[in-house]
Amino acid sequence: MNLSEQTTNGVVIIVLNGRIDTDGATALDEALHARLEADQYRIVLDMAGVQYVNSAALRSLAEAILTCREQGGDLKLVALQPKVRRVLQIVGFDRYSAIYETQQAALADF
Repeated sequence: MNLSEQTTNGVVIIVLNGRIDTDGATALDEALHARLEADQYRIVLDMAGVQYVNSAALRSLAEAILTCREQGGDLKLVALQPKVRRVLQIVGFDRYSAIYETQQAALADF
């Protein structure tokens, strides 16, 4: 998995590409922890390029969402591929976190 980051109006946007398998989940976890340790609690994850997520990735997302919300921010998911969206729906993420079609829609909701 590859990722890139940018900041727009104080919101960190992380764009993910590839499979979030064991190695990808580790990279995602490290990227999220780095943002949280830097007191950046407003995060958008653009997942348009993600075709697969494993349970370790789901754990990292859940922990980061909780931490962001505890600090008055949020982590928003954007542009999920159908298979990834289905996995998140099966485990209930769609009831736990809003899913946006575009980065602009997620940014506007902050």
